Amino acid sequence: MINIFEPNVGDGSVELLSDVFKSNWLGRGTYVNEFETLLAQTLKTDKKNIHTIACCTDAIFGVFDIYDLPPNSEVLVPSISFPAVGSAIIAARLIPKIIDIDLSTGNVNFDAVEKHLSKKTSAIFVTHYGGIPVDIQKLRSIVGPEVLIFEDAACAFGTSVDGVACGTEGDFGCWSFDAMKLLTCGEGGAFFISDQARMLKAKEHFYLGLPSQTKSGIDRQATDSRWWEYQLNSPGRRSIFTNINAAIGLPQFSLLEDSLLRRKKIRDAYTETLNKLGIAYLKQDQNNVSYSNYFFTLRTDKRDNLAQYLKDNGVYSTFRYYPLHLIDLFKANASECKVAMSFSETALNIPIHHGMSDDDVSKVCQSLVNFFGGGV
Repeated sequence: MINIFEPNVGDGSVELLSDVFKSNWLGRGTYVNEFETLLAQTLKTDKKNIHTIACCTDAIFGVFDIYDLPPNSEVLVPSISFPAVGSAIIAARLIPKIIDIDLSTGNVNFDAVEKHLSKKTSAIFVTHYGGIPVDIQKLRSIVGPEVLIFEDAACAFGTSVDGVACGTEGDFGCWSFDAMKLLTCGEGGAFFISDQARMLKAKEHFYLGLPSQTKSGIDRQATDSRWWEYQLNSPGRRSIFTNINAAIGLPQFSLLEDSLLRRKKIRDAYTETLNKLGIAYLKQDQNNVSYSNYFFTLRTDKRDNLAQYLKDNGVYSTFRYYPLHLIDLFKANASECKVAMSFSETALNIPIHHGMSDDDVSKVCQSLVNFFGGGV
């Protein structure tokens, strides 16, 4: 079976992991610091604006603890979004206002933003669908300076617009390094916050509420007679990106350019095939954009039949994400989402990962030809 996603971890990660185990320091340490340095360089942002944690979902939930949004205010969110976004809004005792998307990108629809923006709106949480960027500057011009912009860039690591990385233009952005991502650490995530006071609060929040400058007991025992005593600045949780995670991910930074080029080559093969067949797919043709190509999404009225045909022929496909407006937990606050409904009935994500061989790519392309050209 050709997988929709697949990790590609080399020997360099194995060697670094061995060094971590020998060091007996498995938690947050020097490897994490090096990872954050390279991450900031890759994202072309200041390291002080970046922090790593256990997973991207922690960041999605935590952002609502870090920003004090008015109780019962509304957070606009496109229907095609990672479900944790909607759950996090509800958990924060806020109202997820589910709005429609743009059919050509899978991203939030700006007309829907304007239509549903109100005095109740405190934030908008957008998803860069499969690595296709939302125009954050245009979004800011619509929502104004008072509404917070949160970016789910989990699938957009590697996407930039005019050299500006997705996740670094709004008030908050987050990335995932789970087992299926372009850069995998087995698990892990990172977030961007532009405001340094908020970043300080975030670091404390994700480490139990301890003051961020607090030294460890090991460091304090040399000077303090009761080095085990401490105070908390606020309630907090513990979400740690460890040396183990960092060791897995560090060697992959040097491979990023090749990985992105490989994904683009696969995409080019798909687009050539689908253009000949006359099948629609999400365009990624802006000259000022570098794309992560995390998803390749085609659209057809025969979607369900195609998915079954591909599976029967050893190619796994799927659809992400099931619309929030169809989920009972969120539907009470959903607007009419006709485009998201159409998208969810016709869109299909097919395999695109840099571990695919040329034979794998040829097999997917031939399967598409056989299905559409053969009238299956």
